Amino acid sequence: MPRKPKTPSRQDLLETKLSELTALIKDLSPQARVEISFEQYEDEDAHIHVYPPPSIEAEEVTRIELTMGERCNDILLETGLFIIGAVCD
Repeated sequence: MPRKPKTPSRQDLLETKLSELTALIKDLSPQARVEISFEQYEDEDAHIHVYPPPSIEAEEVTRIELTMGERCNDILLETGLFIIGAVCD
């Protein structure tokens, strides 16, 4: 009897998606610091905070915000994982 492929747990999937988001952010701004939090205030699964270097242009900050926001939204639609992303000072 053929074995069913193992489906990743929700936690495994969350860790995979957070790794993907971190890689995306580092591609956009290699000097940015990324912090991940699993605190839950409502129904979110995780928070990802990005601290770009002080020398970055405002347009680049906007690009990071928009790109990360779009990807977080895609992840929500694809997997049901609610990851909140924010670019901080």
